[in-house]
Amino acid sequence: MKHLLFLFLLVSSLSIAQNISLNFENTPLKEAILKIESQTDYQFYYIENWINDLSVSGKYTNLTIDAILEDLLNVTDLNYYISNNNKIIFTKNNIIYDRLPEGFFGDLVKEDSQEDIIDKKYIDEDASGNFNPVFFDESNNSANKKIETIRIGKENKSGTNTVFVLSGFISHDLTEKPISKATLKIVGENIGVVTDDKGFFEIELPTGLNKIEIKSLGFKEVQKNIIIYNNGKINFSLSQQIESLGEVIIKSNLEKNITEVNTGATTIDVKKVKNIPLVLGERDIFKVAAALPGITSAGEGASGYNVRGGKTDQNLYLLDDGVIYNPTHFFGLFSAINPFTTGNVNIYKGNIPAEYGGRLSSVFDIKTKDSNTEKFSGEASIGPVTSNIALEIPIVKEKSSVLIGGRSTYSDWILNTLDEEKLKNSKAFFYDAILKYNTIINENNNLKVTGYYSKDKFSITSDSTYNYSNRLISAQWNHVFNDKNKGSVIFTNSDYRFGIGFDGDTNTDFDFGYKNNETELKFQLNYFINPSHTLSYGLSSKYYKINPGELESRGSESIVVPKTIPQEQALESALYISDEFRVSDKFLIYAGLRYSYYIALGE
Repeated sequence: MKHLLFLFLLVSSLSIAQNISLNFENTPLKEAILKIESQTDYQFYYIENWINDLSVSGKYTNLTIDAILEDLLNVTDLNYYISNNNKIIFTKNNIIYDRLPEGFFGDLVKEDSQEDIIDKKYIDEDASGNFNPVFFDESNNSANKKIETIRIGKENKSGTNTVFVLSGFISHDLTEKPISKATLKIVGENIGVVTDDKGFFEIELPTGLNKIEIKSLGFKEVQKNIIIYNNGKINFSLSQQIESLGEVIIKSNLEKNITEVNTGATTIDVKKVKNIPLVLGERDIFKVAAALPGITSAGEGASGYNVRGGKTDQNLYLLDDGVIYNPTHFFGLFSAINPFTTGNVNIYKGNIPAEYGGRLSSVFDIKTKDSNTEKFSGEASIGPVTSNIALEIPIVKEKSSVLIGGRSTYSDWILNTLDEEKLKNSKAFFYDAILKYNTIINENNNLKVTGYYSKDKFSITSDSTYNYSNRLISAQWNHVFNDKNKGSVIFTNSDYRFGIGFDGDTNTDFDFGYKNNETELKFQLNYFINPSHTLSYGLSSKYYKINPGELESRGSESIVVPKTIPQEQALESALYISDEFRVSDKFLIYAGLRYSYYIALGE
């Protein structure tokens, strides 16, 4: 077969000069072919699908068959070839060549057999008779049947162009709406185009085979093989791509605000705080709290939080029942509470339980987690500004263990490496540490002891150095009297100190500071009358010791006169009781009463 094809292409064919006259008026091409065959000796060969929808018109007088066919097929993609035995063969898009220029095979014959070369289609012969062949191996294309091959345009023997224009329209396959900003790119080539706002495109392609890749956000990618012979048009439709997401389950306590006594109370799941975006490498439970309804930060460059319109000093911050006066580091940018050692956080924004006293705004009740009594564990992190570590160390297996946590910043070292002199001499340093011991004495008694300390010191491009610290000691003994009664004895001591050191160019250098110290002893009891009725009551006493301010001169040359504001002391005692009675699953009655008595002790 290959030998016959080779001979067929090389045999010179000369059509017999035969002039005919024909007249067509919107005549189906198939009927026009039959009319030509009836009046001449020519026989036509074609695929019927190519001509079924084509009609032709024209009046021809004493013209050759070449001239008639050239005019009839001018507006179609069909070419024709006339053999020497009066056979007319239609081809779609491309041209059949019956001769090749001398020396065309050249050195290729040394590598491929002449039959294999002829088996390929050679396209685009220019006016000088030279060839610019396009090789398209259909056997390779059939291996990937997913990529459709489309032929565009009609080859012209006398044409010399090597680049043609492909234009068209891209739309949604269901709605037929245009797709703007879709990209068409030639794979392996630096050729591409983007559709306009109405979905139209126009791109120049080299003659022959081009693999086109069509992409648009939200639509499936499409690839087509385009063999282009001349200028042409083609439209594409893209189907929408639906990304299937994994199952999302939203859980919520549907009746929490009804079945719980504390309306306006919120619990933060500290474990899930790990999933929120980090602030300079730090997890921060207060940043999570600020995202809750009714809680906002005090503002840029300020520490503290406003809860439902209250002031920042109207919030009570408790760590294991001990008061933390300033729970933030460095202007509120970092939390002073280590998230690695925190167990749970309860925020009371509305009805504050009687045991906490009469706070105007809110209570942040933070509990440190109990250390693992079975095995050693821990976690650590290194951030761009701070590092953090927490270790859980068993002492007596399944009975007692200790939790150690610490954080520190190396911002001082970063500031010292800067070229700016003012920043180089600045300071910004803080750290905090926590130690908690928990032990199970017996089945009815357990003991928890917590120690906490934090320190801040900073001076940013100024002559003043600011520093403050929090210190806390907390001990809690829990006892179960019987199935209905249990109680706790809680002892806490909190100390907060703030200071300013001024070292300027004048002789007015000074040190200023003040401190608050409070100690509390609390007895708390719970009586479970029945599963629906609980009575809570207790007694607490708190001793305050406040140094309002102390001014001292710094250095022997300072002219600042030292001054001290007298110390103040006070005692606050309170008795409280609360009753909770659940009438039904959706109805609950709560009543609370607290009686407090203050005594000013003077200096």
